[in-house]
Order: sequence, then structure tokens, then C-alpha cells
Amino acid sequence: MTLDPREPSPEDPSSGFGQAFPEGGCQAWTCLLGSCLLMFPSFGFQAAVGAVQDCISLHQLSGYSVRDVGWIIAILVFLTLSLRVQPPAFTSYILLAECTKYWHFILCLSILGGVSAAVNTMVAIAVLSQWFHRRRALASGLCMAGSSAGGAVITLILQTIFPCYGVILVRGRLPAGNRTASRATIDMGAFHSPRLCFLTAAVFAFEFIMFGCAALLPTYVRFSGISTNVQLYSLTALNSMSLLGRVLPGFAADQVGLFNVLLCLVVVTLVVMAAVWLPFGSRDVAIFGFGSGGWLSLAPVCAGQLCRTEEYGRFYGTVYFVAAFGVLLTVPGGVELLQATTPQVLVGFYAAVLLVGLVALTLSRWAVLD
Repeated sequence: MTLDPREPSPEDPSSGFGQAFPEGGCQAWTCLLGSCLLMFPSFGFQAAVGAVQDCISLHQLSGYSVRDVGWIIAILVFLTLSLRVQPPAFTSYILLAECTKYWHFILCLSILGGVSAAVNTMVAIAVLSQWFHRRRALASGLCMAGSSAGGAVITLILQTIFPCYGVILVRGRLPAGNRTASRATIDMGAFHSPRLCFLTAAVFAFEFIMFGCAALLPTYVRFSGISTNVQLYSLTALNSMSLLGRVLPGFAADQVGLFNVLLCLVVVTLVVMAAVWLPFGSRDVAIFGFGSGGWLSLAPVCAGQLCRTEEYGRFYGTVYFVAAFGVLLTVPGGVELLQATTPQVLVGFYAAVLLVGLVALTLSRWAVLD
């Protein structure tokens, strides 16, 4: 099979159901707005969760090691990614303010928070594939921009309040089918495709680094001997640039190809980590935020290139179920490395993982053209 350099989807938009993709209009853009708003409190909170970890490790859970507190964040993000396969329907962070003990945070922040975020993010991302085909990368970028905005705004809100004290717009478009047949489950048969295997390995590496950096950045800055204000502002800077990184590459990817743009972003980010962040510290973390923002918006759409629209939820859930195990390990593992060595060693380790992800993504891109 030979595909053109822009990696068209195996689904032909000119035939069958594909010709009905609206690509815009009131309902499609309203759905996109709803998805963006869903991402603001769910993924947005997780983009700012490093501030929460740093705060509770210094106050409510000061008797626990940073590694132990890191498991709370790891479980939160793990459940968010893994339960996109078939998320139960319950939510909320409302009890977080009442937490004082370790098991309180595990239950309210990790379990309830992770499951509720899984519900929101799965619906927000998967429903866009029903409304957009040619503009799918741009739509994904605009949707994920909600999480960057949430991460930046929520970080600033938390910085102020720490020392002091629904789905209306999202609407499905595909006709309802057999509930048993259409349920989103893990599709191990999808891994018969080398393209999806390589892409899954790349996403595993991307999520490992992205959520490791988001959760550990304030702790990393503190270990580097920089003031508390800089700790939280560094996370805000990362999320602010991540917003641009999720929108602009999405627009470019619709023009020149998803894999092409994603590869460029990974290469640029790797160069920044190895040549700037590693020797000089976190002062240029905003550049990393731009590159990593593109990973989150483009990687799910790349998975959509390998399947039909009605299979997208299953493929997407399967890829991120595997990637969730990387997220489960990145925070406690990163904390252990940070405590045992130096901040530069942690950045070097993440750069090595990103290099592995780049190789896997390149192989996936090559397999698409084979």
C-alpha cells in the first residue's frame, strides 16, 4: 500500500458516510466549543496538577515523601487515560477541599478525579471525528487548547488561593447502532498493524514526558533552588505556550500532513531539551510547552488516520490505555530520580525517552508510506 505524503486516512471522505462530514457550520463549531470547555476543567486541571502536588507535599502530606505523594498524581492521570476505553459515569473534585489524609487524596483526587476526567476527555475528543475530516487536526488542536487554557488559568488561581484558604454543547452525529457492538473496548486486534504498534510506543513516550513534566515542574524548580513564585509561573508559562502549540500545528497539519508536523515538533522539542533545558535549566520551558502541546493534539488524530470514523473511539481508547501505564510510572519514578540525583539528570532521562518516541514515530510514519 502506498499513500501520499500527506497521509490520507484509510477512510475515503468522498464515498459512503465520509461525504457527509460537515467540516463546519453552527452545529459542528458548537460541538467543538463544547469539547474545548470540557477539556478546560478536566485536562486543564491535570496540566496544573504539579502545583497541587507541590502544595500538599509541603502541607497536608508533609509527613510523606515526595515520591509517595507522586503516586496520587500518577493514579489520577493513569485512570484518566486508561478509562477512556469504557469510562463509568460519575465525577468530581468537590471533596478535595476536605482531604487531610493520604487515603483521602487517593480516593478523591486520584480515583474520582481520574474517572471523571476520563468521561469528559473521551467524549470531548471522540465526538469531533464525527463532525470533521479534512479539518480534524485543527479541530483537535482547538479542543486541546481548552486544556492549555485551563492549565494556565487554574495554576494562577491555585497560586492565589493556596496561601489563603456538563455536557450541554457536545452532540453526537453518527446514527445510533447496536450498543453491544459499538461499545468502546480494548481492541487487541488493532495491534496487528505495525503502524499502530509504533504509534502506540510513540504516544507512550510522549505521555510519559508530558505528564511527568507537568506534575514535576514545580518540584523540579524547587529542587533547583528557585523561589516559589517562579515554580508556579513556570507551569503557567508552559501551559500558555502549550495552548499555541495545540492550535497552530493543528492548522499546519491539515495542510502538510499530520505525521510530518508531529515529527517536526518532536525534533524541535528534543533539541530544546538537549541543548537548552538540560544545560541551562527551566528558563526556556515555554519552548518545551509549545512542542509538547502539539503532541497532545496531533497524536490522537494520527491514530484516527489508521481507522474508520466509527472505529476511532476504540482505536483511540486502546492506544491511550497502553500509554496510561507510562503515566502511572512517570511521576513516582521521576521524583525518585530527582531526589537521588540532580534536576539535570531528570531532564536528560526525559530527553532519552523522547528520542525513543521519535524513533517509534518515524517508524510509524515509514509504515504508513509502505
